[in-house]
Amino acid sequence: MDLLALSRFQFAFTAFVHFIFVPLTLGLSVFIAITKTLYLKTKNPLYDELSMFLMKLFAINFAAGVATGLTMEFQFGTNWFQYSKFVGDIFGSPLAIEGLMAFFLESTFMGIFLYGRGRISEAMHTFSAWMVALGSNLSGLWILIANSWMQTPTGYKIVETQQGIRAELTDFWAAVLNHTTIIRFLHTVDAGQITAGFFVLGVMAYFLLKRKHVEMAKLGLKVAIIYTSIVSVLAIIFGDIHGYYVAKYQPLKLAMAEGIWNTEKGAPVIPIGWVDQKEQKTYAPIAIPGMASFLSYHDFNAEVKGINDLIKEYQQKAKDYESKVAELEKQYAVNPTPELKQQIAEYKAYAKAYNISHSDLPSVNIVFQSFHFMVGLGFLFVFISLWGLYLLKKGTIYQNTAFLKTVLYSIQLPFIASELGWFTAEVGRQPWLVQGMLKTADGVTYFNTSANVLFSVITFILIYTGIFVIYVKTMKKKVQEYAEKDVVVDYETVPNTVQVGMYSKDTKGGV
Repeated sequence: MDLLALSRFQFAFTAFVHFIFVPLTLGLSVFIAITKTLYLKTKNPLYDELSMFLMKLFAINFAAGVATGLTMEFQFGTNWFQYSKFVGDIFGSPLAIEGLMAFFLESTFMGIFLYGRGRISEAMHTFSAWMVALGSNLSGLWILIANSWMQTPTGYKIVETQQGIRAELTDFWAAVLNHTTIIRFLHTVDAGQITAGFFVLGVMAYFLLKRKHVEMAKLGLKVAIIYTSIVSVLAIIFGDIHGYYVAKYQPLKLAMAEGIWNTEKGAPVIPIGWVDQKEQKTYAPIAIPGMASFLSYHDFNAEVKGINDLIKEYQQKAKDYESKVAELEKQYAVNPTPELKQQIAEYKAYAKAYNISHSDLPSVNIVFQSFHFMVGLGFLFVFISLWGLYLLKKGTIYQNTAFLKTVLYSIQLPFIASELGWFTAEVGRQPWLVQGMLKTADGVTYFNTSANVLFSVITFILIYTGIFVIYVKTMKKKVQEYAEKDVVVDYETVPNTVQVGMYSKDTKGGV
């Protein structure tokens, strides 16, 4: 593997492992805040117990996320120097704000929640839960602001300096609230809520199957199934809107995700298929005519551009910009103004960025399969949650072993769906680091060595694998230990409680 391939693999691997922990952080913090608010309203101590238990699991997940996320920022300097030099003026601001505002807000109030119980008022304890949720999701927002700028850049100008051509920020709010930031944030955060919903459903199902902390598990399962049903349906809506923006601003990503090689009207959706990139063909045993056009543009006859035609279009753009550069350089020789110099730098960057070929494309099949499996899992989540709602209405959800085992073994599925969504977004953005401005191949640290990167890749694989194994074992151990724990609850304050854990309501004075 050459320097570029190794640098890409290292960042992809670290991002993949780090993103395992991100969705649960986003979603579980909100769920904990909701359960704590329910306790404040109902005074049912089971809600309080549930929120404390879940916050301990959240803390483990948070620690793993921090440990795996810190190294990613260092890679911008070590492996992606050219990228950092090109966009550092813009990309650095959201990352700094995320650390200074969101991270410290989240970590500070998490400590208050975990260690302030009984030391601060219940209202302040509830407030701290909401601050953890706010911090978690603000963190996600600023990271997605940075990422969305890479996908659809706005609020910048390209200038030529002594260090070379680079992008400079001209409008902070235009860069922050660009074309896709809001819907990308909603879609990603909602995926986190689904992850949290299924996580809580699975853990509560485990308690019910083991007949441990039954009443708390029933309460948690009820809240989780209502919560998960709402966010699962919202994911379909957000996904549809997000797809529309991808079609409008990133047509090459859409073409790869749908496996469309040649431009066509009434383009079909291929639910199951395989992409042969060498032959430039997508094998489709099943195809639904017009659906890709409808889902992308809300028109069954809309034209969807294919990969081959888009590459030709981008190559023509590159030639057009090269012609403009030659013309402007002649004007600059006669009248060397700063405006002409900036425009020349801008057109040079665009000419280089749009000069792509088929060899610059990522694995189209990875984008295609990731996108389709993500969508399929999204509809599966809707089905499972609506099944749970039906059983809840019937009053049989707590005894339905099939449903309980289904949600228990489905805990990992939203994590997988989130990773697939990340693959679709980031692999699908290739061959650019910054859409239409900087190719991935031009962002690498050219003076680095393959040996250095290979050493760090092996080190990261060993360390990150160890972190993941410890994380899984610790989470599993905490849940199992809690299952055997005697929960201290004042039964006189628990309404309609038959059993708490292994103890009946006849027990007085708590356990």
